[in-house]
Amino acid sequence: MKSIVKSLTAFLIVVITFTSAEFVNANSSTADTLGTTEYVDKEAEFEKMERSLLYGLSSDVNGIVEATLFNAISYKALNPEFESQRVNTRITEFALNGDTHVVRYKAHLTLSYLKDKESFNVAESIIPLISENKANDAFQVLVDSIQERQVAESSN
Repeated sequence: MKSIVKSLTAFLIVVITFTSAEFVNANSSTADTLGTTEYVDKEAEFEKMERSLLYGLSSDVNGIVEATLFNAISYKALNPEFESQRVNTRITEFALNGDTHVVRYKAHLTLSYLKDKESFNVAESIIPLISENKANDAFQVLVDSIQERQVAESSN
């Protein structure tokens, strides 16, 4: 029974990961072909993003939640105007009450990025990681950015 649950969990993580990768690739290819992004009913697109994130954040499986947190960072990096109070509220719940310290920490990083993306100044380094689907590296970029700001603030 445990092997079935593990297999199902692994399958769901792979599906969510590939879904986010397809979303990133679709956005990248559109931007590459057109030279600039065209307005495509952003409201409907943002509603889809919100539903997708809320669905992933409703999972009891930590791996799915972590993948969804990476998706939230990806969406925000590629669509800076994306905002969702419902998603922020759910991520806050994970930051405070997540099952593991990894989930809590990643939720805190994600929430910080969603609320104040500009202060991270990591667009050039995080977007390639998103397109390569390197979640842990993307989270590390956020950590490094926070540490750099702390060092800069303490030396002033």
